[in-house]
Amino acid sequence: MTQTIVGTRASAPVAAPARVRSGRVLPLAVGGVIVLLPFGGISVPVVGMSVVDAAMAVPAALALRALARDEARLPSSLILSGLSLGLAACVVSAAVGVDPGDSVKLVVISLLTFGYGLAVAQAYRPGLEIDGLDLLVLVGGIVAAMALVSAGSLQAVDAGNVVTGRLTGPFSQPNELGQFCAALLPVAVACVVTSGSRRRTAALGLAAALLATACVLSMSRGSWIGALTGLAFLAVCEPATRRVLAAVGLAIVGTICAAMVLPTTTPLLGVLGSRIRTLGDPTQNQYDDRPLIWAEAWRQATEHPWLGVGPGGFPGVAARSASAVSADPPDHPHDLLLTVLAERGVIGVALGAVVVAGCLLATRAQLFAAPRPGSAPRALRARSLAVIAALAAVLAHGAFDMPLRNPIVSGLVWTLLGAAIVVESNRGEHPRW
Repeated sequence: MTQTIVGTRASAPVAAPARVRSGRVLPLAVGGVIVLLPFGGISVPVVGMSVVDAAMAVPAALALRALARDEARLPSSLILSGLSLGLAACVVSAAVGVDPGDSVKLVVISLLTFGYGLAVAQAYRPGLEIDGLDLLVLVGGIVAAMALVSAGSLQAVDAGNVVTGRLTGPFSQPNELGQFCAALLPVAVACVVTSGSRRRTAALGLAAALLATACVLSMSRGSWIGALTGLAFLAVCEPATRRVLAAVGLAIVGTICAAMVLPTTTPLLGVLGSRIRTLGDPTQNQYDDRPLIWAEAWRQATEHPWLGVGPGGFPGVAARSASAVSADPPDHPHDLLLTVLAERGVIGVALGAVVVAGCLLATRAQLFAAPRPGSAPRALRARSLAVIAALAAVLAHGAFDMPLRNPIVSGLVWTLLGAAIVVESNRGEHPRW
């Protein structure tokens, strides 16, 4: 019996240790992290981390042990290269940053999340693109349900620039919930289309509906744009999802038209319409300090251009500056690009671009792969493209906010990055592990 490791050619099989062939410990450990996502807001007192961050240590340790024992090899992946070099740059940036003490916790979490992403790639076996992603969507539906249960009364203030009663659920603020739901929506659509059974279709459809509802009621404009970006990406790249996405698009257009026509005093739809109108001129929000925060981030980036001020160093540097946000500095610059630029410099941004390039190459490989008969290859392709679409949603939302440090969002994103490594390494072919 032979095994082909990711990144090697099918014509050059490598003998697999019996432990790797028969063991299911690593996939179960990854599944355990996914199951714990709804509890990511709970902190473990002993280690000072969230439940999700602490749980990532188990699959990360298993993945590193497999590499140390030569039971696995690093996948041939540009995404993995960008992430690993980014981790090294993160450590260097922390060491030479303005205040290394502020960066220690984020560096430790970065080590855990990177190890977990590698574990997701190593844990993949044929069939897990079905069961693994279905589990992720179902857990996402549970998170959305938790948020919906805690829904309050939505009210628009300042012409919709501020909305009270927004959903948060297990998250600390609505934008985190919005990004979580927006990222999972393309995956949910692909899973519904390729489920293969009525029971799974019903369960996944319910989870998708919960995710969509929670995304809307989060009133996060950035997550709306991210969700539309991810769904549009999937519709363009994967024909099998277009019928479902056309129905989703009609529902979205109908809802927007109703929200824009009805009076602003109409419950829910009136608030939604007020919020949508603010997209035309988002700078009119008198309570939004983001322009000032972005200016401070740019100032820090220009003073520390190459390696930045260090991971997590933005608020400390802002507090010691003469900027307009020094009295109450935020945790991050509320923009993904500016956060990386300020805290990790041009080098960090360049390595992030390598990851994006790897995702684009993975998409190209899936689009130009020779079509093969059977439902399994079609499901693999649709779900592979959905993973990239989910990351596109995260990137689009990152232009408006930076909720990636929430442990639930972080756990989801690193699960998707690990899956994206598998997608890129497959190069459009179904691997044999």
